[in-house]
Amino acid sequence: MKKTLIALCILFIGFNVQAQETEADKEKAAKAMEMMSKKVDMDVNEELFMAVTPNTYVSENPKAVIMAMMVPETYEASKEKMNENDTDKFKVTGRGEKEINGVKVLYMEGTSEAEGTTLNNTIYCVKYDEETCIMFIGMVEDGADVKYTDAVAKAANSVIKKHK
Repeated sequence: MKKTLIALCILFIGFNVQAQETEADKEKAAKAMEMMSKKVDMDVNEELFMAVTPNTYVSENPKAVIMAMMVPETYEASKEKMNENDTDKFKVTGRGEKEINGVKVLYMEGTSEAEGTTLNNTIYCVKYDEETCIMFIGMVEDGADVKYTDAVAKAANSVIKKHK
């Protein structure tokens, strides 16, 4: 199950790493992989979530994931890609730009399925610097105790606060 949830998370950030063809594209992909492995400072309730990588946390029952990563995209490029990124594996219920903790962020909300379970998903994109954004992904099984949804929201808020 952990692998399936993590694979879904990777799907959601996949729009930042397109199919690579040229040498410059290959270098960009290598930089993306390097950046995605950098530690993102965030507060996670470790009573509910277990760390599986430095930036990925999961719960077993209910199914839930918290994931964050740095991506080599400008805020504007991320905005364009989030607005055009529709997939049959992710049903978008809301997207746009809003202010959280005094910071302008991109967001996308929707549902997905993993092993027959419906997951409610929240994705935030925060500008880190001129060439880099931080992507935050939170996924919680539909019908899970509200404490899991609250823990995801708290982790998202901590990423936004710590990186403004």
